[in-house]
Amino acid sequence: MLRISTLLRELETKNVDAESRRLPAVESPTTAPVVVWNLTRRCNLSCRYCYAMAADRTFPNELATREALAVLDDLQAFGVRALILSGGEPLLRSDCFILARRAKALGLHVALSSNGTLLDDRAAEALCSIGVDYVGISVDGIGATHDHIRGHEGAFYRKPRGGACGGAGSGG
Repeated sequence: MLRISTLLRELETKNVDAESRRLPAVESPTTAPVVVWNLTRRCNLSCRYCYAMAADRTFPNELATREALAVLDDLQAFGVRALILSGGEPLLRSDCFILARRAKALGLHVALSSNGTLLDDRAAEALCSIGVDYVGISVDGIGATHDHIRGHEGAFYRKPRGGACGGAGSGG
């Protein structure tokens, strides 16, 4: 998955070249917080190691879209430069793309951490058009090993196979 140190180095590189890229300069990106936001506890897999206690059901008291958009405004106001959208499975949240688009509009570096099972061509194209900076797809082994750890037979073969993500991100 995404290493925070790699993300911070990339932000520093962007900062050095902020003038030519028309990015807002920051005084010290390494002191700005990186936020990992579990958008939902809902997940379509049952990973043995899940820290989010996720399950394939609706959970009460998750933020409404309006509330989540307000959180994004707060994150920007607090000086957050990088946001990792995670979960559960963030793509199960119907407003995931709306939230990612707003975060990018606020100038945040946006990453998405997914189990990959819902990352089809449509989702990949949407993430690319929004300008999501990084998509991490977690894999726990090959074939049956992955499926065993994920608690779902066939999960490994539901991962994107090159074309689903590779073509969408190649232009930008």
